[in-house]
Amino acid sequence: MSAYYFTRQFDINVLDITLKLEQKYEGDVGCVVWDASIVLAKYLEILYNKNPNRFKNLLVLELGAGVGCVGLTAACLGANVILTDLPEIIPLLERNVLLNIEYVKNNKGKTDVIPLPWGTNVLKEKPDIILLADCIYYIQSIEPLICTLRNACKEDTQIFISQEIRESEKQQECWRYFLESINKYFKIKNIPLEEQDEEFRSSDIVIMQLSIS
Repeated sequence: MSAYYFTRQFDINVLDITLKLEQKYEGDVGCVVWDASIVLAKYLEILYNKNPNRFKNLLVLELGAGVGCVGLTAACLGANVILTDLPEIIPLLERNVLLNIEYVKNNKGKTDVIPLPWGTNVLKEKPDIILLADCIYYIQSIEPLICTLRNACKEDTQIFISQEIRESEKQQECWRYFLESINKYFKIKNIPLEEQDEEFRSSDIVIMQLSIS
């Protein structure tokens, strides 16, 4: 392993496996495992526990996948996952997919990695589920993100968003603008803390489920 990276381990307890996720010592927002990613990945485990076929053969799209924690978890739970991010993030994302590909194959999942700048439409097929973790931090990216979400959704697509609500006024303003904007096009359901993982949940991290209005 290069000195440029260090490995973060993530346990998928329901499958008794441990993902190895390399992240950079230094880098932009897409280069590390954020707490909101862990919270969302653990919530996927909750859904799987309720129904082990929950993700089987579903097409799942992760936007802003970063190091791939959430998307790789979904793939290990049996989904066909397209992990996407900006072009400069793709090499690290591909690196982590290769590190964990045997877990994915052993659990009948599939992965694909493609660059997907928000506001573009490069998908050949609309997904059943869209995942986003800690992606709402630049106000100028919100309209392109919503454009991508609207273009990617079919009537029954479910969107799961996990977001840490930070205290800075800039982040608060960004989150308020996102909620106002997304509410025009999608129904929003907040996932209560008591329905999330007992250990990996936080009052500072919101999980929302969106569907087409």
